[in-house]
Amino acid sequence: MNNTATKRRQIFIKKDFQGRFILGVFILILLSGLCSALLIYWMTGGDLQAQAQSAHASIVNASQRLGISIFIGNLVAILVAGGIAVASVLYASHKIAGPLYRFETLCKEVGDGKLDTVTHLRENDQLQDLALAFSAMVAKLHDRRHQRSQLLAELNRQIGLCMINNGNELSEAQHQAIAALAGLAADLEKLDH
Repeated sequence: MNNTATKRRQIFIKKDFQGRFILGVFILILLSGLCSALLIYWMTGGDLQAQAQSAHASIVNASQRLGISIFIGNLVAILVAGGIAVASVLYASHKIAGPLYRFETLCKEVGDGKLDTVTHLRENDQLQDLALAFSAMVAKLHDRRHQRSQLLAELNRQIGLCMINNGNELSEAQHQAIAALAGLAADLEKLDH
């Protein structure tokens, strides 16, 4: 067994989704910086102009006011950006978590043998390609089950014909082999239900 760690060779797997997500985070960072800058300008602009015009402006007083303004501006920007970030992440994660929950439910249903499940996701949800692949897989499993049922029906028919037509001419070992085949066919039929 190979124990070497596999390296990720492709960073962008779903380029559209990853690009939109990265752009959204980048815009959120820009908006929080802009919000912070505007708050600081709004809070300190008038005071600094008034102090600059005064001949007796106190540099210590200006630095204290500026420090408090920067602190308050950054705190408000962090709270606003944090609230927007939480809402954005909840929205984006719901587009992924919802389909994942749906696939978890579908996997349980298919595991229980229910092959008539239909995979529907909301139009803007992520994992649409996975939904299509899952639907195709379930359709193939359904077709294989149907083919197996047909083959089992034909096997049972042939076993019945063999017993009817050649029943008296068969040896005890052949009767036992046919009975074993009939038992195996019955066991295979039970797997489908």
